[in-house]
Amino acid sequence: MADVRPSIPRTPAQVTLRVVSAIMALLGGQVVVGAVLVFLNRDQLGLAEESMWTVLTYGGIILAAAGLLLLTAWLGFRAADDSSRVGPYRFLCYFVGLVVLVAIVWGWGMGMFLLFNPVVLASTVTYVLVCSQLADKVAEEHEAGVKGEVFLRTGRQRTLHLLAEVVLVKGAILGVIVAVLAVTAFAVTGSSAGADLARDLGLEGSDLVTGVVVGLLTAAANVLVGCLGIWGSNRPQKIVPFFVIVTASLAFDVAKIVVSVAVAGGLSSVGVDVLLDLLFTGSCAWLSWKIWKQPRELVDKRLIAEQ
Repeated sequence: MADVRPSIPRTPAQVTLRVVSAIMALLGGQVVVGAVLVFLNRDQLGLAEESMWTVLTYGGIILAAAGLLLLTAWLGFRAADDSSRVGPYRFLCYFVGLVVLVAIVWGWGMGMFLLFNPVVLASTVTYVLVCSQLADKVAEEHEAGVKGEVFLRTGRQRTLHLLAEVVLVKGAILGVIVAVLAVTAFAVTGSSAGADLARDLGLEGSDLVTGVVVGLLTAAANVLVGCLGIWGSNRPQKIVPFFVIVTASLAFDVAKIVVSVAVAGGLSSVGVDVLLDLLFTGSCAWLSWKIWKQPRELVDKRLIAEQ
């Protein structure tokens, strides 16, 4: 078939690096949009009394942070597609990690314990514990000549692969956010900062623990479903687990909409987010069904390509 194309060979480390880079690209884009919205709505936010120099200074710092995230994501995508280009990404990760560690030591000397600051904590985990380790692994595999698998994908498989990556990235982002906020909240338990954070999350008192557990479980479920979707999009004979899960999720969404309409007596009670979730889940279910039922010769060709 004309729409069958080989995939880019990636090792598990490169696949992980691609996911991490996607997360950083999304976060960087959100920071840029947030900075622009804050500047445009500075009057409503009470920033009109500040001098324009102060506003631009803080805005420049925020945009610089966003630029760092986007640069890291771009270099990460390059290394995920070609391990020989991991050098610049590796250097940037170690450089940022060194700057973060120097800032923590400097703060300690000034009497400030910066480790549990949300920005410092997230930067430390991301660059020191995740990105640098991934860069080392990709570099080691390149030096050892390790290559990833090549899969033949139809158009439907490529589409499902992309949707599954979205689910995986969504779960990973949720897990990171919940983990960072949880560590920050527990680190300042009993202080006004901890109470404010719990209140902002809508998780006051003992509900904070429950909310963190539910958030982490939801993130883990999304990551698992995303991995199953990617696995099935590469190997059609392994698509059944993903198809079963998304079909069950689709049935749950439909039942939720029916109950909401029955109780409220109209479609006005159905939120746009529910409809979008229904569309997304339905698309995944339909694609996985078509991939499961696609001609057997495509599967046979793919198995030969893997060998």
